[in-house]
Amino acid sequence: MSKPLRVPFDHLAAGSHPLPEAAARYVTRVHRRKLGDRLCLFDPGTGLEADAELVDGPAPAVWCRVDEPRPSAYRPLPIHLIQGLGKGDKPDEVIRAATALGAASVSVAQTERSVARLADERGAARVERWTRIAIEAARQSGRGDIPRLSGPEPLEDALARVAAPLRITLAPGAEPLFARLRAWRADEGVALLVGPEGGLDERELELAARAGFAPASLGATVLRTELAGVAALGALVALGALIRQDRGA
Repeated sequence: MSKPLRVPFDHLAAGSHPLPEAAARYVTRVHRRKLGDRLCLFDPGTGLEADAELVDGPAPAVWCRVDEPRPSAYRPLPIHLIQGLGKGDKPDEVIRAATALGAASVSVAQTERSVARLADERGAARVERWTRIAIEAARQSGRGDIPRLSGPEPLEDALARVAAPLRITLAPGAEPLFARLRAWRADEGVALLVGPEGGLDERELELAARAGFAPASLGATVLRTELAGVAALGALVALGALIRQDRGA
């Protein structure tokens, strides 16, 4: 039996409710679900989910009967990604992948070599877009929440909020990433700093070093900015799964 269709639903509560217009269109037109079909609703803001069934109700809305919400079984990794603002849709790609891979939070940082420069109003619109992208990525990946998203913001502000005990700057030619992770526990917070196109300048690398970030590399190749952080997240996901398996978690 196939899994129920996953649908984002804000302010999830038990009872009969109409689906939001966009969700109703997605359920009935894109996936052609009908009365009696089951859904899995999830609230990305609270991490709750609930089983639901499409039921009859006042037109033109699409109604569903929602069971008692429960905490999602999904647990994000305690990983905070600080990504230098890239041009075009590169931040979109990073947030989509970071959500699917389980990052707990993503900060987009404005740096000296960031090609893109966003005014405050454009930055606010971009965060709304990133939130929509993260929700869709959560739906597709089975995640019950989305990462905390912030930015675009000065790199200094992003670094100042880091609380993770393990802090890593991705830098070509540095010590291999796994060497930095020898003593890592899968439940220990990690902060990853990735520069934009052209990387971080010397002042920013020094700023990161003073904030406790140690350089690490992903090997001999130099990766594009939108791929570097995602590759590191993938490595952490794989290593974290292995550590949990070895410890019987």
